[in-house]
Amino acid sequence: MARGLGVRVNSFAAKGLTAEGWEGTQGRMVKKRPLRWTSPLPILLVLAVSAAADGRMETVFIESDDPLIPSREVCVCLPPGYNTGDERYPVLYFHDGQNVFRPGGPFGCWFAEDAAVAEIKAGRTGEAILVAVPNNEADMGKARMTEYQPPTDSNPRDPRRGNGVCNRYANFLVGKVKSGIDAKYRTLPDRENTAVAGASMGGVVSLWLGLNAEAFGAVGVFSPAFWTSPNFTKAVMEGAKKDGLRIYLDMGTKERGNLSGDYWEDVLAVRGALLEQGYVEGEDLLWNPGEGDEHNEKAWAKRLPVALRFLMAKEKDKP
Repeated sequence: MARGLGVRVNSFAAKGLTAEGWEGTQGRMVKKRPLRWTSPLPILLVLAVSAAADGRMETVFIESDDPLIPSREVCVCLPPGYNTGDERYPVLYFHDGQNVFRPGGPFGCWFAEDAAVAEIKAGRTGEAILVAVPNNEADMGKARMTEYQPPTDSNPRDPRRGNGVCNRYANFLVGKVKSGIDAKYRTLPDRENTAVAGASMGGVVSLWLGLNAEAFGAVGVFSPAFWTSPNFTKAVMEGAKKDGLRIYLDMGTKERGNLSGDYWEDVLAVRGALLEQGYVEGEDLLWNPGEGDEHNEKAWAKRLPVALRFLMAKEKDKP
């Protein structure tokens, strides 16, 4: 049990629960020796409950057993109908979770809870559970980059940190966060009903997870910073289509130029490669350029409703 966090509201005995260990190779994931929980994990502590527009917000604590991937609080937004029935729901996980729900973080907010409720009420998407997983903010953001970095690439801002550890972050996200959320809430835990999304480095790790983990059937790749991960990007472009994976991909038209490359040109090249691999625009690939948009939370909030319609489409609307 986590220390110093007050009353333990709920926990889950992980009877028979295992999490596969993963290790990246050539931009892909291969299985390692399975990791087995030695205590009733994941541990979830409900730390706060609040109302969200026609829904319910809960903040829960999830403990990590990896020294490189710290424990953290995640915020769960339950859909409007959650407390009035026994239906099970798809789940969408967000990286950089401190920016996802109001009031947001220092760089802004996606206002995802408002966007989701608006799309549900308009009948453009089905109800879903949203889970915001904060990043590792240690060391002036360098830890975040390492956590989201594919293991085939090194941190361009500090190569001394070595290669990325997003394979270990994947173990935490799937083996701790997802398994805990599935145990506590009425989810549809299968791949087809589980999606993950993020922006910039969060977009890179979302695509990595979609291609390498078997837990996610759809990924939201907002403004991906492919320049940070050239080996992974090369592997994506030279790879093959992954059956059953649906990819939302976007970029703002003003996201041009950075110290190491060009966001816009990079994403166009990746999109072209995905089309050549057999992804079909409007079916399992959705390209959503943001006219006049820059690289910030305001732009991602603007494009989020379109992404939700694709990632959390009603069953009848899925290709």
